[in-house]
Amino acid sequence: MKKKTLITIAAIEVVILVFCLIVSIMVMTTIDPLGNKELNLSNNGPLIGTLQNSPVLFGFAIVLPIFVIFVIDGVYLIMYAAKRESMLSEQEKKDLLEEAKKQAREEALAEIKKEKKE
Repeated sequence: MKKKTLITIAAIEVVILVFCLIVSIMVMTTIDPLGNKELNLSNNGPLIGTLQNSPVLFGFAIVLPIFVIFVIDGVYLIMYAAKRESMLSEQEKKDLLEEAKKQAREEALAEIKKEKKE
């Protein structure tokens, strides 16, 4: 992806995460300790009061988007790490392969000579 696209996606994710964090803090700190649903709605407004009165709605509206963002970011990170190319050039890879073959030949010859002596 292009750099501008990634920056835009990251900015949107940050906005969503900050919004979810602020709303969840407001929901948790202003909830009525006695569990009075009407008091939650009248004191905290329709959005916060509704989220305080409905844990399922809170989970789908606040918690689920956070988990989805983390999962998508994790999958992207894994794909990026797997796709990343080696820092070695083609010539360096060929040289390493030749060196490995040379060492393998030398070890095989040493084994054969050792077996002939025995």
